[in-house]
Amino acid sequence: MSEYHYIHSRGGKLGDKTDTSTADIDDMVQRFLASESGKLAIHFHGGLVTKSAGIATAKRLHDVYAPAAFPIFYVWESGVWETIRNNLTELADEPVFKQLVRKLLQYALERLSGQSGGRSIVPGSVDAGEVKQAVDAFWNKPSGNSIPYRDFQTTEDEAGSRSVGMRVSEEEIQADMETDREFQRALGTLPDLQPGTRSAFGATEQQVHRSTFSEALADQLSDEPGTRGLISWYKVARLVARILKGVLKRYHKGRDHGLYATVVEEIARGVKLGGSGLNEWGQALQWNRMKKDVVDAFDPDIDHAAGAVLIERLKRALEAGATIERITLTGHSTGAIYIAEWLQAADKMLPPEIKFDIVFLAPAITYERFAQCLTNQRHRIRFFRSFAMHDELERKDQVWGDDTQRGSAADLRRFIYPSSLLYLVSGILESDTDEKGNSIDAPDKPLLGMERYFTETNIYTPAGFPEVEQVRNWLKQQPDRLVWSISQGQPPGFNCRSIDHGAFDNDPDTLDSVRAILAQ
Repeated sequence: MSEYHYIHSRGGKLGDKTDTSTADIDDMVQRFLASESGKLAIHFHGGLVTKSAGIATAKRLHDVYAPAAFPIFYVWESGVWETIRNNLTELADEPVFKQLVRKLLQYALERLSGQSGGRSIVPGSVDAGEVKQAVDAFWNKPSGNSIPYRDFQTTEDEAGSRSVGMRVSEEEIQADMETDREFQRALGTLPDLQPGTRSAFGATEQQVHRSTFSEALADQLSDEPGTRGLISWYKVARLVARILKGVLKRYHKGRDHGLYATVVEEIARGVKLGGSGLNEWGQALQWNRMKKDVVDAFDPDIDHAAGAVLIERLKRALEAGATIERITLTGHSTGAIYIAEWLQAADKMLPPEIKFDIVFLAPAITYERFAQCLTNQRHRIRFFRSFAMHDELERKDQVWGDDTQRGSAADLRRFIYPSSLLYLVSGILESDTDEKGNSIDAPDKPLLGMERYFTETNIYTPAGFPEVEQVRNWLKQQPDRLVWSISQGQPPGFNCRSIDHGAFDNDPDTLDSVRAILAQ
């Protein structure tokens, strides 16, 4: 594949540290015009990949697109994924994290009614020893089958309401944890404790665990603000109570992601860094920076803005008399966010007769952002189809996927968060904006690539989620706009066997569907 078939950017920009220059864009457009194809296929990979992986994707997909259109691939670096992976690795090795999971599972189960492992669980019947056994079994031999209480289902009445005990007493939590020796020993591994405090908790200096997570926790639990050394039990109880309330609130509203996953999400949200109102440890701020990189690709400084410069060069070509029959935009994961910004910029820069065919693969765009796209650029969309997983597969897909590069020792790290990248984004990384323009936590943020928000209309109601309803109605206007994996034996363009988030751009059935769409 010629190097001129991909546009490499960093922070949304072209420059000295990128492979692509403005002159390369000019040459690329001239090659497209000289091909006399008239059809352009532009691919946007997800934002959580390295440059080398992005280029490898471009090379691999070139032959998928080339028979039907002139392909161009955006290769955009963010570096966010490695940070997220490193933090997940930290969690797997955190003694305090393990004990927080154990206690929060216990406290949540004491307030929920449901089924797990074929037996009923009702408030007052929970055995703390059984919870400990389940958590220990997972940490000792992690697998998809040993994730604690993964199959837990809450009991609902005929109206769909759940029985959730919302009473949380910090005093009772504190009294319980003060007598829990295993929890105390874990606290003793936090950094910079006074020797007497550490020994009182039954830990030694050799057991100290220093990480971003443990240091943030030590700051929050210290007796005096801005210092470490003494652990305040009332602060421990207050933190655990706050996290527990978050779990119960989500269960009460039907917005949990499964018991274990929700506990992990709320722990990550509760252990803040530097007192921020946003979950910095979980890298929500990094996620927002990645999305800003996409916005910056359409900066007014057109010659350096990786997205705007191609649109502007296409505009020049059209003004010079060129004909473009069709432009197909394909976005995998966060590539869908890039496409939304592309449509917004193209709507301002290109003549009104230019419309776009859009293909989303496991889109990580929010319903809110896509609703804005429909409100303002619906007239630019000629064709739309989205491929994504049924919710059962989405829940079973580990965010790390089948990570064979790290060996068997990485098993716990692979399963420490038990569901897909989209669940992680929705549960931890996405945020809202308050009236002052500040980012605030938004657990269970509706994403277009997640089936639950499309089907669970009793939870994500028209009144409570107007953007979700707007997008739902638009998607339902034509029955061919959604394909949920696994989909087989369907007409060309409707088949998909992707069973993990990263597979949508290499699954043979999905790629055959993309080929069929391009050939229409």
